Amino acid sequence: MSKSKTNKTKTPAPSKTKTTPKKAKPVGNGAQSSEQSVPMKAALAAVAAMPSEPAKESKLAIVIKLLSRPEGATIEDMVTATGWQKHTVRACISHALAKKRGYQIVSDKPQGGKRIYKIADAVKDDH
Repeated sequence: MSKSKTNKTKTPAPSKTKTTPKKAKPVGNGAQSSEQSVPMKAALAAVAAMPSEPAKESKLAIVIKLLSRPEGATIEDMVTATGWQKHTVRACISHALAKKRGYQIVSDKPQGGKRIYKIADAVKDDH
C-alpha cells in the first residue's frame, strides 16, 4: 500500500495590518510662530526676563585664586577650599597649572612652618 501525495494549494491568509488614516502634522518646524496666543507671548517674555544663575566657579579657579594671594596657600588651605584630597591638589598644582597652563609655582617652607605655594607672578607683585 502506498500513499499517494496530493498537491494541495493553500490560499494566503489575509494580512492583519490595518490601514489607519495618517494624523495631520503641525505646520512649521517647532520654531516660534508669529501667531502665538497672548498668554504664550506673556509666558515667553517672563522666561526671557528671568535672571540667569551665575556660573559656578570651578575648583581649579579657586586654587588659582588661593595661589595668587600675596600670602599664598598651603595644601591644607586648598584641600579645605576644594574638597579634594591632598594628592589631587598636588597633581593640580604640578600638572594642570604648571604643565598645562604654564603657571610658575614656587614653594617656600618657613622654619618650623608649613610649606606655602604661590604663583610666581604673585610673588613678583609682593616685592
